[in-house]
Amino acid sequence: MIHFIKNIFNNNKSITHGHILKNVVSLSAPLMIGALLQSTQSLIDMFWVGSLGPASIAAVAMSGIIMMLVFTIVSGIGIGTVSLVSKNMGAANPEGAQLCAYQTLILGSFISLLAAFVGMLFSGKLLTFLGAGEEVVLSGTGYLEILLGGSFTMVLLLLSGYILQGSGDVINPMIFMIIANLFNIVLDPIFIFGIGVKPMHTAGAAVATVCGQGISLFLAMRLFSHCRSKVCLNFRRIKLRLDIMKDMIKVGVPTSLQMFFRSVMSMFIINIIAGFGTAAVAAFGIVMRIHINALMPAFALGGAAATLMGQNLGAGNISRAKKSVWTATIMDMGIMFVAGIIFYSFSRQIIGIFTNAPEVISAGSEFMRISAFFYVFIAFGVVLNRALGGAGDTVVPMLITFISLWGYLVPAAHWVAKYTGFGLTGIWWVMATSYALNGLLTLIWFEIGRWKKARINLYNA
Repeated sequence: MIHFIKNIFNNNKSITHGHILKNVVSLSAPLMIGALLQSTQSLIDMFWVGSLGPASIAAVAMSGIIMMLVFTIVSGIGIGTVSLVSKNMGAANPEGAQLCAYQTLILGSFISLLAAFVGMLFSGKLLTFLGAGEEVVLSGTGYLEILLGGSFTMVLLLLSGYILQGSGDVINPMIFMIIANLFNIVLDPIFIFGIGVKPMHTAGAAVATVCGQGISLFLAMRLFSHCRSKVCLNFRRIKLRLDIMKDMIKVGVPTSLQMFFRSVMSMFIINIIAGFGTAAVAAFGIVMRIHINALMPAFALGGAAATLMGQNLGAGNISRAKKSVWTATIMDMGIMFVAGIIFYSFSRQIIGIFTNAPEVISAGSEFMRISAFFYVFIAFGVVLNRALGGAGDTVVPMLITFISLWGYLVPAAHWVAKYTGFGLTGIWWVMATSYALNGLLTLIWFEIGRWKKARINLYNA
């Protein structure tokens, strides 16, 4: 056990050999910490601008919705990056992984330029489109302009993390995110309230975020250029390879569409739930925030499964790839089972942390108790889905997501709300059973095993 713990975070070990459980844990733990740190960046801004008033809080929240669209696109490219880089690393082809990394950073730079262009011209109009009032638009336009204008720091930092993850290095991305958050915490009050500089109010939070991410991005680029990672980059010899970009986009676009389907679905479901009153919306919002945090282990184990899948397929070891993925899936099934028991047993107490309104606690605790019965299926829907992404198999998982959300969840929730007497309870059951549908369909597709015939994209100069 001591030897297991001592070597669990060895950043240079091969993940195509050795103890599978150790590899899963050593990859997933830093990924989970990194994901938590990434999600707290907007909360840090929210905390510091809170004293500026409701308009500033609303500006940060609405800007976050717009930035999620950028994040959705980046995540798709990231999944394509993990798939291609991991396969080339697993096949002992570091030159191919290097070429993939170049294309990732070129695509990221293009996305950043496009985001900056949109930010300079349309930030205020975007906030108005989301329903922001005059005060929120006035407060938020500068904030969003700076975030979008400096989005290259977020985009390239995230994509650098995906490159490193594909190579099997999840420690450095976690460190970079820690550094970005620490600088954000320190710089936020300086730029917002004007400690030694002119106060920038809400816009100061965006400057702090961009600066913090920029420092981490600089460190990431040094890591690559000084060959301190498994992927060594010489930016003076960067190569454009449209064939690799095409493969990367082919894998990544379906993943981005999955996230897009979920985002739009949330708007439709909130609209349906709003028909049952403000308390119902509040209950839904609280439970979904809890739900996202409960999914962090699934996302981390899914990220580990994607890397292990890609590298082992690249090494030609299909059996080990499947065993690694199932190890990660079973681990998350255990976590989700425990989470389900906790949520069922203490739902009222958990909701009570966020509100003391009886009607919200009643509706939210009912949603949590119903969902608890189906939590174990989330392991299939998330971990196996991410693993298939590591193999480059993303089209069918995208269709499964579409079927689960738009073929079942949205129409069933609408039917229950409008044509039955089940009310809010019926909608909770529809949402919970959609977890099971998505998980079971993903499990069936994974076991069919088309991913075993996945193309191994190996590249040479």
